[in-house]
Amino acid sequence: MAPAAVAVVGLGLLGGSIGLALGRRPGARRVVGVARDRRTIEKALAFGAIDEGTTSLEEGVREADLVVFATPVRAVPDLVRQAAPALRPGAVVTDVGSTKLELCRTVPLLLPPGVAYVGGHPMAGSERTGIEAADPYLFENAVYVLTPTTPDPEPLRRVQAFVRALGAQPLVMDAARHDRIVAAVSHLPHIVAAALVSAVAEAAEHEPGMLALAAGGFRDTTRIASGDPAMWRDICLTNQRPLLDMMEQFERALKRFRRAIAEADGEGLKARLEDARAAREQLPRHRKGILSAVYELVVQLADEPGAIHAVTGCLAAQGINIKDIEILRVREGEGGTLRLALESEADLETAIRELNAAGFPARRRS
Repeated sequence: MAPAAVAVVGLGLLGGSIGLALGRRPGARRVVGVARDRRTIEKALAFGAIDEGTTSLEEGVREADLVVFATPVRAVPDLVRQAAPALRPGAVVTDVGSTKLELCRTVPLLLPPGVAYVGGHPMAGSERTGIEAADPYLFENAVYVLTPTTPDPEPLRRVQAFVRALGAQPLVMDAARHDRIVAAVSHLPHIVAAALVSAVAEAAEHEPGMLALAAGGFRDTTRIASGDPAMWRDICLTNQRPLLDMMEQFERALKRFRRAIAEADGEGLKARLEDARAAREQLPRHRKGILSAVYELVVQLADEPGAIHAVTGCLAAQGINIKDIEILRVREGEGGTLRLALESEADLETAIRELNAAGFPARRRS
């Protein structure tokens, strides 16, 4: 059973989304929000993300069964140290930080007897920040990594229940392994995206109009570079060695491409591009992380009021649940393309048949 009273320290995108997600579940838990700025608390109350709020950390955590630190990674130890005297016996502390090994080594030493720490990292987020960006569905069907620090199974069970209450799927993992994996698939891509934007911006200073030609490929590749700089600074510096290892590996790969281009080695360049494409094809295209398969289709829509509603209504009439939805392309005055993710092959086949019969061109997404 999920904790009855949850304190969320930090009411930004993740903290606000936790409160909203808990509030929409049956038997909603009492959520106390803690923030430095009274205006943030007022917004969180207005949005329904928390039941009550305070600027006092000690007051906010005093009655909580579970305390979630939804702050930048490097802020967590000092906040835990400050909150520790007010934590009730039997409480469990967790966090949402993108790196885990450093916190798993330091946080347990700061807690009073009878209080346990379970590290947490939801594999969900956005380049947007602040309570205004909070979304009750942010964690829906997302992998949520947990890194327990005690052999006692009860704290882990309680945090697993909390994660499921958010709509996410808990995955227990060793902290060091987690940090190595996210250095490769999350932290390195962010640095590469930021470096690419920086390089093109420098080149654009000498070539006016360059950025005006940046199309979908450049925007898609660099979207994550819009993330919160302070948050990403902390992530990089608390996962320094694994990230540096991956950066060195990336540099070696980039040099191989550079050498093939410099030597006009067409066959070698083509082979490397083919290897990269083949590796990318192995990504779980129809899965969200390690979760169950997601079956996807694309459907074409006219640019008119109620078009999306008509499509979702068609599927609802067949009892088909939509797991994920995304607008891929839109051309004003003509229409666009919608991506839908469904739960089963049978749902996918039924959806394609019914949508086409209703006049919405639909096909399986390859």
